[in-house]
Amino acid sequence: MLTILCAMQPEADAIITSLDLTPAPTPWPTTLPPNLWSNNDQSLTLVTNGYDPRTNANLIGTTPAAFATQLLINHLNPKLILIAGAAGGCSQATSIAQTFLIEKAYHHDRRIPLPEFTHYAHGPEQLHAPTNINLPRATISTGNALDTLDHELDFFKKHNITVKDMETASIAWTASLHNTKTIAIRSITDFYDHPTPENQFLKNFDLALTNLAESIKSILPALQA
Repeated sequence: MLTILCAMQPEADAIITSLDLTPAPTPWPTTLPPNLWSNNDQSLTLVTNGYDPRTNANLIGTTPAAFATQLLINHLNPKLILIAGAAGGCSQATSIAQTFLIEKAYHHDRRIPLPEFTHYAHGPEQLHAPTNINLPRATISTGNALDTLDHELDFFKKHNITVKDMETASIAWTASLHNTKTIAIRSITDFYDHPTPENQFLKNFDLALTNLAESIKSILPALQA
């Protein structure tokens, strides 16, 4: 089974439509936030993190991502997890609505200035990046903020990071505990080195996610094979 994992429902909507997925009953308690869709023979499933029960906000960020990953591995036992969603990009190396296959993922906001924690804090986490997928490749870094601090920009430059998100490294780390392969595809909604990335995010979201859905549909036969 291949399972696609999206953080926000709006990230998943175009993919659900493109792949003709329908809502499915969750094998986990309905009191838990993540939601599930599947195709007719349940060989392809899609999970979203769901909504925060206190605020009804989409559950973005590292904690919901790790929780949803553990939940879907326990109950769906996928052979492969495809991480899909929006991301920020470097204005000098990416374009708005451009879709990338991610090769590895760092954690840029885990600052633990103790020598024995350096590798744990920053990673990177490795992802599966098949050679038969014809998408540009990038290195991503995961954190829990939309804006980017100056020292984080320095970190990105040091590690040749050109894409930024809130989930990929957390999902890859959790999946690695179970030896479950992860592939990540991200589409650029905004430039993290722009003074107001939130405005770009809102303006470009629909186009970026449409392109993401098209990319996933085009590579799905290769992944399923």
